[in-house]
Amino acid sequence: MRLAIVLSLVAAVCFGTASVLQHQGANRVRRRFPLNPGLLVALARQRLWLLGVVAEVVGVAAHMVAVNLGALSVVQPLLTVGLVVTLPLQAMLGLPVRRKPVLAATLTVAGLAVFLAIQPTVQSRDPQHLRDWLPGLLLVAIVALAGLGIALAWWGRARSLGLGVAAGAMFSLSAALVKTWGEILGAGGVPALATSWELWMALGCGLVGALLSQAAFQSGPLGGPLAAMMVTDPVIGVSLGAIVFGESFATGLLAVVQAAGLALTLTGVWLLATSERRSADGDGADGDGAPAGTPREGPGKSLTPRGLERKLTG
Repeated sequence: MRLAIVLSLVAAVCFGTASVLQHQGANRVRRRFPLNPGLLVALARQRLWLLGVVAEVVGVAAHMVAVNLGALSVVQPLLTVGLVVTLPLQAMLGLPVRRKPVLAATLTVAGLAVFLAIQPTVQSRDPQHLRDWLPGLLLVAIVALAGLGIALAWWGRARSLGLGVAAGAMFSLSAALVKTWGEILGAGGVPALATSWELWMALGCGLVGALLSQAAFQSGPLGGPLAAMMVTDPVIGVSLGAIVFGESFATGLLAVVQAAGLALTLTGVWLLATSERRSADGDGADGDGAPAGTPREGPGKSLTPRGLERKLTG
């Protein structure tokens, strides 16, 4: 379990780094419909975004090993540490970091520490049939569709939060499916994994989550969509751990303390989400249908902090 915790923290740092870099890259390309594959094509031309992809690949690898070694209800909440990592990274990129986000990060880490300290040693069962997944799949579908519905109906902060919720649900389901890969490999080897629905559904959820997250990063300040993902991911992860994998939690008074720790973490994440305010011109809309104030890359204009851009371009 210790190795799973260490790998989860490594993954969290990588994901936080990737989010900051990808947010910068996403705001340098034209906005598109959330599930438009052309968005990823345009982003692939952005060096900052590609650096974020490298960090994300490392994080995904660490995360895949972690979920196969440890409980989903432990690994997924640890990913909220990635939200804390974004603060010093944003400062390094020349972006302002105020006191409220620092307080929010402190609450997030403190609540997470309480949650994990109370969490008993858990044993996961392996779901044997698709019917074992149905309640969890239904939960993810409801959350993802609700988030996507909000995103399609609103602009501004509500849109970015809705996309973040939908992306977080997809990433959490993908992680839960990845958790079964080790058992499938052990039982039937690579051929069994290659022909399993768990493999292809996990990859599909990851791709959809990537598209939704990049659209979310274009829709508002980094804190909002990232916080929505970081709230949704552990909540769905803990739920799937209990519903699909039969993971146990504290009981009695300790259960109350553990719930309070999780609530403290979610409060910290929410404070971080609301700490970034969009500029006043973000309430309207430009002629292209995007919110006013949408960052655009014009002639001679770069949205990358100058110091970092000089390093990247040599």
